[in-house]
Amino acid sequence: MSNHAPRLRTLLALSASALSLTAVSAPALAQDSGDTFQIEELVVTAEKREQALQDVPVAVSAYTAEQRDVRGMTGIQDFVNFTPGMNYSGTDRVSLRGAGRNTFYIGNDPGVATYTDGFYSASSSELFKSSLFVERTEILRGPQGTLYGRNAMGGALNTISKRPSHEFSGEIRAGWGNFERSKIEGVVSIPVADNLRFKIGGSQDWQREGFIDNVGGANDGGTIKRTFFEIQAQAELGDNMDVWARYARTNWDDTMGVGDRLANLVTPYDATRLFQPIGGLVPNPQYGQTTANPGVKDPYTMSTNRNGYGQLRGNHLFTTTVNYDLGWADLKYIGGFQQYNYQTGGDYDQTNRTDSYLVNGVPVFSDHTTDFDEHKRYYSNEINLSSKGDGPFNWIVGLYQYKEEYKQRIQLASKLQAQLERPLFHYGSVDGGAPGVSGAGQQALNPSRNFADNYAELTSKAWAVFGQGTYKFNDQWALTAGLRYTKDQKDGYETQRLVLFNPAGPFGGAAVDVSSDMDAKTPGVQNFRYLSDEWSAVTGTVNLDWTPNDDTLVYAKYSRGYKSGGFLLGTLAPKPTADEETVNAYEVGLKQTIGGRLILNASAFFNDFQGLQLNLSQLNAAGTAASNNFVNVDAEAYGLELEALWQPIQPLQISASYGYLHTEITKGCCFYDPADPSALKSTARPSGGTATTNGVLLVFQDLAGSKIYQSPENKFALNANYTFDFSAGSLILSGTYTWTDETTYQPFDNPDFAVPAYGVADLRVLWKDAGDRYSLIGYVKNLTDEEGFTSTSSTNPTAVFGNPNPGLVVGGTTYLRQTGTAITRGLIQPRTYGIELQYRF
Repeated sequence: MSNHAPRLRTLLALSASALSLTAVSAPALAQDSGDTFQIEELVVTAEKREQALQDVPVAVSAYTAEQRDVRGMTGIQDFVNFTPGMNYSGTDRVSLRGAGRNTFYIGNDPGVATYTDGFYSASSSELFKSSLFVERTEILRGPQGTLYGRNAMGGALNTISKRPSHEFSGEIRAGWGNFERSKIEGVVSIPVADNLRFKIGGSQDWQREGFIDNVGGANDGGTIKRTFFEIQAQAELGDNMDVWARYARTNWDDTMGVGDRLANLVTPYDATRLFQPIGGLVPNPQYGQTTANPGVKDPYTMSTNRNGYGQLRGNHLFTTTVNYDLGWADLKYIGGFQQYNYQTGGDYDQTNRTDSYLVNGVPVFSDHTTDFDEHKRYYSNEINLSSKGDGPFNWIVGLYQYKEEYKQRIQLASKLQAQLERPLFHYGSVDGGAPGVSGAGQQALNPSRNFADNYAELTSKAWAVFGQGTYKFNDQWALTAGLRYTKDQKDGYETQRLVLFNPAGPFGGAAVDVSSDMDAKTPGVQNFRYLSDEWSAVTGTVNLDWTPNDDTLVYAKYSRGYKSGGFLLGTLAPKPTADEETVNAYEVGLKQTIGGRLILNASAFFNDFQGLQLNLSQLNAAGTAASNNFVNVDAEAYGLELEALWQPIQPLQISASYGYLHTEITKGCCFYDPADPSALKSTARPSGGTATTNGVLLVFQDLAGSKIYQSPENKFALNANYTFDFSAGSLILSGTYTWTDETTYQPFDNPDFAVPAYGVADLRVLWKDAGDRYSLIGYVKNLTDEEGFTSTSSTNPTAVFGNPNPGLVVGGTTYLRQTGTAITRGLIQPRTYGIELQYRF
């Protein structure tokens, strides 16, 4: 640890000197008689028991429904903007403090644990729910592996639902906005007895005009059509037992899809080369294209002929909690089940082209499609026992169980290319059999005309036992320690079929199966395999906190986090298995309240990652297509997070947040960069030798010194709101500005993987009548219509080799030289505006 000491000292100094800049989430306002008022502390359940936010020795940002309405926090990107250390890629991938996940293939886990009312969920879809249905959202930063489980490497997110009311009541909201957007939602609480009540709610959100204008023949990108329904029941069974249950169903049918995937090709078409030298299975669909890509000049314009879609079907969620008061302790059960089917896809060639061109007299069609289909179901059960009372020692112990079943299929097809339907034989097979078929001359039909067909299944199981206790030595000093033992087991199956069609190649007009044969000794082509493994770990935390007075909390903590090992299923990757990922995390923090009107919070941290899991695009085992490797590298992250809330006078409230995050891979070699395969960039770090594929020199690189993906170095958010009180009601004016630094989305030091910094301003006006029955909200988001990028999409930038090619001469040998890069980027939403009417009864 001696080599980390200077960095830790620097962070301590920064945290002590920068308190004047700090920021925290805005609790509600409490008013005393006369002109005396103070900020009321928010109650959270960050440590699985109710505590005031300022009393919890955890870096946590909490957002109430009221605060979300004032700030205009309507989706996950808003949570990201306000939360230090948090980032989101637009492909349903959340990261905190450098810990996350950079792949959508199944078999591996996220680095941030997401919960709904304490029930673990592998998706962030609950963060898109309206404030009408959510009491608050808690975002815990730093490893939370003791109380929240194996995948809380970077932190944990917990969405807490609004519970049924003891009185008959409800609320209806209706909104209208540009892009032909309309939204209606409502809830009603129905008490049927003193100890039994229900709550029913639902919403429909429909945006008919897309954020990305399609000048081709297909639909716009970024249309929205989503419905949501929930029903809750809550009961007190006797004097000691409380029961709560919730069922929810969500359906999406839009061109955004889960994760608000808004993306477009922003570089010119690759129109000069017939066949891609790396991973090309069919002729380049953009070859000979004479129309320019409109996304180059305007990333919010595209030209495609295949409709994009994002469909969430059968998304059923059931969760329940049962709490039994034993007098000396609370016994709680938390359980749930969720399943869904998600499908997305559209135009893979990203052009409006439907015609064909001749290659050696053979018609070649450029109309390519992509389809992604996944089915997932999982459930978990937790029983915990937590102490009660005012003694010096408080504790919680528990047992946890989780099971997941997951299926995923990814298909790339050329629907008009008839040759793909009947691959003639398997290239390289001893007996000429096609995948799954033995015997010379035989073939397996390909009715969907896929040139790539990936399929995978996964069963995951996990068990854990945990305990945590806090001992108060006196009114000022307390020590917290916790341990968790986790065991994970995963069983997977994968198969991949690749079909080559190149009329300019040695097979002429024939389609040829080039799938990887995973067992060449067995007759036929074994284009499948089974994977099975298990992992276990002991994680924990030790925290010392000092409370010199009622307004100050200082803490220093160590935490060890763990994410289970896993697989990259569906691509027959040469290296499909990665070991477990662990982190040793060190943190010091301060929570300070000054005069009841100013809250200042700061935390400085250092994370030492061992075995950070990365998905890197490389060549498949047969060398016939781009594939993936699942690898482990070592890395570090350190930073400073500052949060503040200031209410100098009763009508004015100012909140701000700032996050500094330095990340660096410290060990990881050797891989080629798919966006710079010959290591021509000045930032490349050649190491580990070379290889050649189809005339391209692959130069392997050392990742050490590169940033961890999805981790902007600086982030800032500011909101100010002012309330005017009248006899007829109140008027709130609210303004927000958020800024995010340049962000890299792959672990190579390559500017093609980075998106530039951007800032966004929002304005809101809220009118509420004196009886608190009506509210009218007007809003503008992205006021100046800034162009901003949130990711490099789910398709990584890849090298382009123009023709004629200038050539790359190395050691007397001439190779193809890269002439450009194809880049698809995720986009922030353009300027939106509208109004919302709320009625409460």
